[in-house]
Amino acid sequence: MLERITTAQVPEPPGNLFSNCLRAGNTLYISGQHAGAPGGGLLGDGTMADQTRQALMKIAVLVDAAGGTMADVVKLTIFATDLSQRPAISAVRREFFTAEPAPCSTMVQVSGFVDPALKIEIEAIAVLASRDR
Repeated sequence: MLERITTAQVPEPPGNLFSNCLRAGNTLYISGQHAGAPGGGLLGDGTMADQTRQALMKIAVLVDAAGGTMADVVKLTIFATDLSQRPAISAVRREFFTAEPAPCSTMVQVSGFVDPALKIEIEAIAVLASRDR
């Protein structure tokens, strides 16, 4: 059984096209998150580091809404427009993932996103600790 995880802090996409976060048992599947603001524009200052931070903050909010923490994240897939910015991306990741082991990760360079101002999008999988819900 699937459960949609929602929060006002990360609005669902318009038109019910897809879900931001689904729980299947104790596993969370989080769609790609980015620095886009509801209604258009960017959250933050637009740098790769800040866009990475905005995306990871949205992931953290969704994991929290499901009763987990960022320590529950087991896999990240990162889509970035400029892999020369990997040091900036890595530095921000260290702000969010301080416990060992670090999540598994894949980083892919892409030519762009629907909004050309976006530089990065991150999707995640988390496995929540078994607890009464």
